[in-house]
Amino acid sequence: MMRRVRRARHGLACLLLGPALAAQSPPDPGRALDTAIAAAEASLRAGEWEAATRSYRSALFEGWLLLAQRDAAEGRAESSRAAFDRAAAVAADDAGRTRLRELREAPRSALAGLTLAQRQDLGARARAAVARSYLNLGVMQAQARQFARAAELLAEAAEADPDFPQVQYSLGVARFNAQQYVAAVAPLSRALATRPADAELRRMLATAYLNDGRYAEAAELLRDDPRREADASLQYAYGLALARSDRPAEAEAVFKSLLARHGDSAELSVVLGQAQAQRGDFEAASVALSRALALKPDVAEAHATLGEIQLKQGRLAEAEAEFRAELAARPDDLKTRHNLATALELEGQSEEAIDLLRSVLAAKPDFADARYLLGKILLARGEAAAAVEQLETARRLTPDAANVRYQLGLAYQKLGRGEQAEREFQAFRELKDKRRSGP
Repeated sequence: MMRRVRRARHGLACLLLGPALAAQSPPDPGRALDTAIAAAEASLRAGEWEAATRSYRSALFEGWLLLAQRDAAEGRAESSRAAFDRAAAVAADDAGRTRLRELREAPRSALAGLTLAQRQDLGARARAAVARSYLNLGVMQAQARQFARAAELLAEAAEADPDFPQVQYSLGVARFNAQQYVAAVAPLSRALATRPADAELRRMLATAYLNDGRYAEAAELLRDDPRREADASLQYAYGLALARSDRPAEAEAVFKSLLARHGDSAELSVVLGQAQAQRGDFEAASVALSRALALKPDVAEAHATLGEIQLKQGRLAEAEAEFRAELAARPDDLKTRHNLATALELEGQSEEAIDLLRSVLAAKPDFADARYLLGKILLARGEAAAAVEQLETARRLTPDAANVRYQLGLAYQKLGRGEQAEREFQAFRELKDKRRSGP
C-alpha cells in the first residue's frame, strides 16, 4: 500500500512539474540550421550536388535569420536589417519569405528567453554554418571549373568568418584560377602564413605578386624554390621579378642561363635586354632586343624598350618610331603611350602629346607621371589653372617627387598665388637636398 502511495505521489509530482520543466527548456532555435547543414553534408558525401546545394541554401537562410534575430535582441538594428536582407536573398520559397516577414516584425521576441551567453553561442553556430555553407558551395563551383563564381561564394565565406578552416586558401586558389591575380594576393598571403611549407602555394602567390607589380616580393618567394632550376617557367618568372625589382645583374645571369639551356627565345631575349638596359649596358641591350625582333617581329616590349634606350640617349626621332611600332601591335599599352608623349613633348609636338596623355589618364587616373607631364605641357602653353589641376593630383599621388613640386610652384606663381608657390619651391629644395645627402 505504501509503495503504491509513493508511486502515486511521484506521478503527481511529474504531472505538476512537467510544464515548468518544459518552460525552462525551450526548443533549440538553431535546430533547423543544424538539420539543414546535416542534410547538405550527407548529400555532398553521396555526390548529390543539387540536393547539397538546396540544403546549403536552406542553411544560409536559417543562419542569416538567426544572426538577424541575435543582433536585434542585442540592439544592433543596422546589422540586423543587413542580415535579414541576406536571408531574403537566399529564401527558397513562399513559406520561407512569409516566415522572414513575420520575424522582421518582431525580431527580438524570438530569442527573448535566451541568456547573453546562449545568444553568443547561437551566433557563433550560425556564423560558422554560414561560412561552411558558402565554402562548400564555392568548392563545388571550383570543382565544376566555374572559378569566378567560386570566388564570389568563397569571398562570402571569408566575410562571414575570415578564420574558418580552408576559407582563405580556397578563396585565393579560386581567384588565382579565375586570373584575378591582384585580388588573390590577400587570401593567398593569409593562407601561406598558416602553411609556410606549401611550395605550390608559394608559387601561386609569387605569380600573383608579379601580376600585382610587387616584384621584390615575388623574387623573395621564388629565390629558394626547389623546383626553380629545373623549371624554365619558374626560372623565367624569377628573372623577370629580379629585373623589375632593380636587380638587373642577377636577372641577366638568370636569363643568360635560360638562353644557354633552352636556345633562342624572343621573349627571353626581351627580358635579357631589359635587364641589360637597367644596368646601363645599352649596346648589349640593343643587340638582345634586335635579336628578339628578328625571331618574332611582334614580340611584346621589344620596340618599347628600344624606344626607352633611345629616349635616354636623346635620339628622339628613333625613340618616337620605336614607340609607334610598339603601339601598332599593342595600342592599349599605357606606359608606351606615356613614353611616346614624352618624346613628342621634347620634339615640340604638344598637341598630340596632350591627346595621348588624356587617353592614358582616362584609362588610369592615378598614373602620376602622366599627370605630371600633362601639367608641365599645359603650363608651358600658358594654361596655368588647368596645369594646377593636374599637378596637384600628381603631388597627391607622389608627394616626394621634386619635379612635381617645382612645376606646381611655377604654376602657382603664374596664377599669382605666391605663398603657395613658395611652399612648393621650399618642398622642392628640401627634396633635392635629401636626395643629394642620400638615405
